[in-house]
Amino acid sequence: MFVLKDFLRRLSRCAIMGIVNSTGDSFSEGRDSSPDLAVARGLALAKGGADILDIGGESTRPGAENLSVNVELARVIPVVESLKRLLPEMIFSIDTRHREVAEAAVECGVQIINDVSMLREAPEIAGIAARHQVSLILNHSRAIPGVMQSEEYCRYPDGVAAGVAAELAKAKAFALASGVPEDRIVLDPGIGFAKSAAQCWEMLTELDKIAPLPELAVGVSRKSFLGKLTGESNPAERKGETLAIELELAAMGVGIIRTHGVAELVNAIKTVTYFRSLRQK
Repeated sequence: MFVLKDFLRRLSRCAIMGIVNSTGDSFSEGRDSSPDLAVARGLALAKGGADILDIGGESTRPGAENLSVNVELARVIPVVESLKRLLPEMIFSIDTRHREVAEAAVECGVQIINDVSMLREAPEIAGIAARHQVSLILNHSRAIPGVMQSEEYCRYPDGVAAGVAAELAKAKAFALASGVPEDRIVLDPGIGFAKSAAQCWEMLTELDKIAPLPELAVGVSRKSFLGKLTGESNPAERKGETLAIELELAAMGVGIIRTHGVAELVNAIKTVTYFRSLRQK
Protein backbone atom coordinates (compact mmCIF):
# COMPACT_ATOMS: atom_id res chain seq x y z
CA MET A 1 0.00 0.00 0.00
CA PHE A 2 1.40 3.40 -0.99
CA VAL A 3 -0.09 6.45 0.71
CA LEU A 4 0.90 9.46 -1.37
CA LYS A 5 -0.07 12.17 1.11
CA ASP A 6 1.97 10.48 3.85
CA PHE A 7 4.93 10.42 1.47
CA LEU A 8 4.50 14.15 0.77
CA ARG A 9 4.21 15.02 4.46
CA ARG A 10 7.52 13.32 5.20
CA LEU A 11 9.40 15.54 2.75
CA SER A 12 10.78 18.89 3.86
CA ARG A 13 10.08 20.38 0.41
CA CYS A 14 7.92 19.69 -2.63
CA ALA A 15 8.18 16.27 -4.24
CA ILE A 16 9.83 16.45 -7.65
CA MET A 17 8.25 14.23 -10.27
CA GLY A 18 10.46 13.56 -13.27
CA ILE A 19 8.75 13.15 -16.64
CA VAL A 20 9.79 9.96 -18.44
CA ASN A 21 8.26 10.24 -21.91
CA SER A 22 8.16 7.03 -23.88
CA THR A 23 6.18 8.39 -26.80
CA GLY A 24 8.49 9.32 -29.66
CA ASP A 25 6.54 12.53 -30.24
CA SER A 26 6.69 14.49 -26.99
CA PHE A 27 5.97 18.20 -27.47
CA SER A 28 9.14 19.07 -25.56
CA GLU A 29 11.58 16.34 -26.54
CA GLY A 30 10.42 15.16 -29.96
CA ARG A 31 12.23 12.03 -31.11
CA ASP A 32 14.38 12.09 -27.98
CA SER A 33 11.29 10.78 -26.17
CA SER A 34 11.65 7.47 -28.03
CA PRO A 35 10.83 4.36 -25.95
CA ASP A 36 14.36 3.13 -26.73
CA LEU A 37 15.77 6.07 -24.74
CA ALA A 38 13.23 6.11 -21.91
CA VAL A 39 15.14 3.88 -19.48
CA ALA A 40 18.31 5.96 -19.82
CA ARG A 41 16.28 9.12 -19.37
CA GLY A 42 14.63 7.71 -16.26
CA LEU A 43 18.01 6.81 -14.78
CA ALA A 44 19.29 10.31 -15.49
CA LEU A 45 16.27 11.89 -13.80
CA ALA A 46 16.74 9.65 -10.77
CA LYS A 47 20.39 10.63 -10.59
CA GLY A 48 19.31 14.26 -10.78
CA GLY A 49 17.23 13.88 -7.64
CA ALA A 50 13.70 12.91 -8.71
CA ASP A 51 11.44 11.69 -5.90
CA ILE A 52 8.95 10.16 -8.35
CA LEU A 53 9.32 9.02 -11.95
CA ASP A 54 6.18 9.47 -14.09
CA ILE A 55 6.20 7.14 -17.10
CA GLY A 56 3.90 7.84 -20.03
CA GLY A 57 3.51 6.32 -23.47
CA GLU A 58 0.83 8.51 -25.00
CA SER A 59 1.47 12.14 -25.83
CA THR A 60 -1.02 14.51 -24.19
CA ARG A 61 0.14 17.56 -26.12
CA PRO A 62 -2.68 19.55 -27.74
CA GLY A 63 -3.56 18.04 -31.10
CA ALA A 64 -1.97 14.65 -30.42
CA GLU A 65 -3.60 11.66 -32.07
CA ASN A 66 -5.24 8.88 -30.09
CA LEU A 67 -3.04 5.89 -29.36
CA SER A 68 -4.18 2.29 -29.22
CA VAL A 69 -3.95 0.54 -25.87
CA ASN A 70 -1.67 -2.15 -27.29
CA VAL A 71 0.83 0.39 -28.59
CA GLU A 72 0.80 2.24 -25.28
CA LEU A 73 1.37 -1.00 -23.36
CA ALA A 74 4.29 -1.89 -25.62
CA ARG A 75 5.84 1.53 -25.04
CA VAL A 76 5.57 1.72 -21.26
CA ILE A 77 5.53 -1.74 -19.65
CA PRO A 78 9.09 -2.72 -20.68
CA VAL A 79 10.26 0.68 -19.41
CA VAL A 80 8.45 0.19 -16.11
CA GLU A 81 9.91 -3.28 -15.69
CA SER A 82 13.45 -2.15 -16.44
CA LEU A 83 13.35 0.92 -14.21
CA LYS A 84 11.74 -0.99 -11.34
CA ARG A 85 14.58 -3.48 -11.52
CA LEU A 86 17.30 -0.84 -11.75
CA LEU A 87 15.76 1.57 -9.20
CA PRO A 88 14.04 -0.64 -6.60
CA GLU A 89 13.65 2.20 -4.07
CA MET A 90 12.13 4.73 -6.51
CA ILE A 91 8.47 5.75 -6.44
CA PHE A 92 6.86 5.33 -9.88
CA SER A 93 3.65 6.63 -11.43
CA ILE A 94 2.00 5.66 -14.69
CA ASP A 95 0.67 8.51 -16.83
CA THR A 96 -2.34 7.14 -18.69
CA ARG A 97 -6.06 7.38 -19.40
CA HIS A 98 -6.54 3.68 -20.17
CA ARG A 99 -7.54 1.10 -17.57
CA GLU A 100 -5.54 -1.67 -19.24
CA VAL A 101 -2.34 0.34 -19.01
CA ALA A 102 -3.04 1.38 -15.42
CA GLU A 103 -3.68 -2.20 -14.33
CA ALA A 104 -0.65 -3.62 -16.11
CA ALA A 105 1.58 -0.96 -14.59
CA VAL A 106 0.43 -1.45 -11.01
CA GLU A 107 0.82 -5.20 -11.44
CA CYS A 108 4.47 -4.41 -12.23
CA GLY A 109 4.77 -2.50 -8.96
CA VAL A 110 3.94 1.09 -9.90
CA GLN A 111 2.69 2.92 -6.78
CA ILE A 112 0.72 5.79 -8.36
CA ILE A 113 -1.76 6.02 -11.22
CA ASN A 114 -1.65 9.49 -12.79
CA ASP A 115 -4.99 9.58 -14.61
CA VAL A 116 -4.72 12.31 -17.21
CA SER A 117 -8.45 12.17 -17.98
CA MET A 118 -9.69 12.59 -14.39
CA LEU A 119 -11.54 9.22 -14.57
CA ARG A 120 -13.65 10.59 -17.42
CA GLU A 121 -12.54 8.03 -20.01
CA ALA A 122 -11.89 5.06 -17.74
CA PRO A 123 -13.77 5.33 -14.44
CA GLU A 124 -12.63 1.75 -13.74
CA ILE A 125 -9.20 3.19 -12.91
CA ALA A 126 -10.58 4.22 -9.50
CA GLY A 127 -11.44 0.62 -8.75
CA ILE A 128 -8.01 -0.51 -9.90
CA ALA A 129 -6.36 1.97 -7.53
CA ALA A 130 -8.57 0.80 -4.67
CA ARG A 131 -8.03 -2.90 -5.33
CA HIS A 132 -4.25 -2.62 -5.65
CA GLN A 133 -3.98 -0.11 -2.77
CA VAL A 134 -2.04 2.40 -4.85
CA SER A 135 -2.41 6.18 -4.94
CA LEU A 136 -4.22 8.22 -7.55
CA ILE A 137 -3.54 11.60 -9.15
CA LEU A 138 -6.56 13.11 -10.89
CA ASN A 139 -5.51 15.48 -13.66
CA HIS A 140 -8.18 17.93 -14.80
CA SER A 141 -9.12 17.61 -18.45
CA ARG A 142 -12.27 17.82 -20.54
CA ALA A 143 -11.49 16.06 -23.80
CA ILE A 144 -8.96 13.95 -25.65
CA PRO A 145 -5.68 15.68 -26.58
CA GLY A 146 -6.67 16.03 -30.23
CA VAL A 147 -9.47 18.49 -29.49
CA MET A 148 -8.98 19.66 -25.91
CA GLN A 149 -7.83 23.17 -26.84
CA SER A 150 -10.86 23.96 -28.98
CA GLU A 151 -12.98 26.89 -27.81
CA GLU A 152 -15.89 24.79 -26.59
CA TYR A 153 -13.71 23.03 -24.03
CA CYS A 154 -12.06 26.22 -22.76
CA ARG A 155 -15.26 27.87 -21.52
CA TYR A 156 -15.53 28.43 -17.77
CA PRO A 157 -18.58 30.65 -17.14
CA ASP A 158 -17.90 30.87 -13.38
CA GLY A 159 -14.15 31.32 -13.77
CA VAL A 160 -11.49 28.74 -14.53
CA ALA A 161 -10.63 27.94 -10.89
CA ALA A 162 -14.27 27.43 -9.93
CA GLY A 163 -14.93 25.23 -12.94
CA VAL A 164 -11.83 23.12 -12.44
CA ALA A 165 -12.47 22.78 -8.70
CA ALA A 166 -16.03 21.55 -9.27
CA GLU A 167 -15.04 19.01 -11.91
CA LEU A 168 -12.12 17.67 -9.88
CA ALA A 169 -14.34 17.44 -6.80
CA LYS A 170 -16.79 15.29 -8.75
CA ALA A 171 -14.00 12.98 -9.93
CA LYS A 172 -12.59 12.77 -6.42
CA ALA A 173 -16.01 11.89 -4.99
CA PHE A 174 -16.26 9.05 -7.50
CA ALA A 175 -12.81 7.78 -6.50
CA LEU A 176 -13.73 7.90 -2.81
CA ALA A 177 -16.95 6.01 -3.50
CA SER A 178 -14.92 3.43 -5.40
CA GLY A 179 -12.83 2.74 -2.32
CA VAL A 180 -9.77 4.96 -2.78
CA PRO A 181 -9.01 6.58 0.61
CA GLU A 182 -8.71 10.35 0.90
CA ASP A 183 -5.01 10.19 1.80
CA ARG A 184 -4.21 8.41 -1.45
CA ILE A 185 -5.78 11.02 -3.75
CA VAL A 186 -3.97 14.12 -5.08
CA LEU A 187 -5.43 16.62 -7.55
CA ASP A 188 -3.78 18.25 -10.56
CA PRO A 189 -5.41 21.38 -12.08
CA GLY A 190 -4.25 20.35 -15.57
CA ILE A 191 -2.30 23.39 -16.71
CA GLY A 192 -2.63 23.52 -20.50
CA PHE A 193 -5.47 20.96 -20.61
CA ALA A 194 -8.58 22.65 -22.03
CA LYS A 195 -7.27 26.04 -20.94
CA SER A 196 -6.02 29.04 -22.86
CA ALA A 197 -2.72 30.70 -21.96
CA ALA A 198 -4.58 33.40 -20.02
CA GLN A 199 -6.57 30.75 -18.16
CA CYS A 200 -3.36 28.92 -17.25
CA TRP A 201 -1.98 32.06 -15.64
CA GLU A 202 -5.26 32.71 -13.88
CA MET A 203 -5.29 29.15 -12.57
CA LEU A 204 -1.76 29.43 -11.19
CA THR A 205 -2.80 32.46 -9.13
CA GLU A 206 -5.81 30.60 -7.69
CA LEU A 207 -4.46 27.11 -6.97
CA ASP A 208 -5.64 27.27 -3.38
CA LYS A 209 -9.23 27.26 -4.66
CA ILE A 210 -8.67 23.72 -5.96
CA ALA A 211 -7.23 22.07 -2.84
CA PRO A 212 -4.74 22.80 -0.07
CA LEU A 213 -1.46 23.48 -1.89
CA PRO A 214 0.47 20.59 -0.26
CA GLU A 215 -2.14 18.24 -1.75
CA LEU A 216 -1.74 19.44 -5.33
CA ALA A 217 0.40 18.20 -8.20
CA VAL A 218 1.23 20.85 -10.81
CA GLY A 219 3.01 20.56 -14.14
CA VAL A 220 4.08 23.69 -16.02
CA SER A 221 7.27 22.36 -17.58
CA ARG A 222 8.00 23.89 -21.00
CA LYS A 223 4.31 24.39 -21.79
CA SER A 224 3.02 26.70 -24.50
CA PHE A 225 1.55 29.33 -22.17
CA LEU A 226 5.12 30.13 -21.12
CA GLY A 227 6.24 30.47 -24.72
CA LYS A 228 3.37 32.82 -25.48
CA LEU A 229 4.63 35.10 -22.71
CA THR A 230 8.29 35.16 -23.74
CA GLY A 231 8.00 34.50 -27.47
CA GLU A 232 9.99 31.25 -27.26
CA SER A 233 8.49 28.87 -29.81
CA ASN A 234 10.79 25.92 -29.09
CA PRO A 235 9.57 24.03 -25.98
CA ALA A 236 13.05 22.68 -25.28
CA GLU A 237 14.29 26.28 -24.90
CA ARG A 238 11.70 27.24 -22.27
CA LYS A 239 13.92 26.11 -19.41
CA GLY A 240 14.31 29.51 -17.80
CA GLU A 241 10.60 30.25 -17.87
CA THR A 242 9.86 26.81 -16.49
CA LEU A 243 12.32 27.04 -13.63
CA ALA A 244 11.06 30.48 -12.62
CA ILE A 245 7.48 29.29 -12.20
CA GLU A 246 8.54 26.02 -10.57
CA LEU A 247 10.52 27.90 -7.91
CA GLU A 248 7.45 30.03 -7.20
CA LEU A 249 5.29 26.89 -6.90
CA ALA A 250 7.83 25.34 -4.53
CA ALA A 251 7.88 28.50 -2.40
CA MET A 252 4.07 28.55 -2.32
CA GLY A 253 4.03 25.04 -0.90
CA VAL A 254 2.71 22.96 -3.81
CA GLY A 255 3.07 19.26 -2.96
CA ILE A 256 4.31 17.82 -6.27
CA ILE A 257 5.98 19.58 -9.19
CA ARG A 258 6.07 17.58 -12.41
CA THR A 259 9.07 18.55 -14.56
CA HIS A 260 11.48 17.66 -17.33
CA GLY A 261 14.32 19.53 -15.60
CA VAL A 262 14.74 17.57 -12.39
CA ALA A 263 18.41 18.38 -11.65
CA GLU A 264 17.91 22.06 -12.42
CA LEU A 265 14.94 22.29 -10.06
CA VAL A 266 16.65 20.28 -7.30
CA ASN A 267 19.72 22.50 -7.46
CA ALA A 268 17.68 25.70 -7.68
CA ILE A 269 15.66 24.79 -4.57
CA LYS A 270 18.86 23.87 -2.73
CA THR A 271 20.46 27.19 -3.70
CA VAL A 272 17.46 29.33 -2.78
CA THR A 273 17.03 27.50 0.52
CA TYR A 274 20.69 28.04 1.42
CA PHE A 275 20.61 31.70 0.47
CA ARG A 276 17.47 32.30 2.51
CA SER A 277 19.08 30.61 5.51
CA LEU A 278 22.03 33.01 5.24
CA ARG A 279 19.77 36.04 5.11
CA GLN A 280 17.92 34.88 8.24
CA LYS A 281 21.12 34.65 10.34
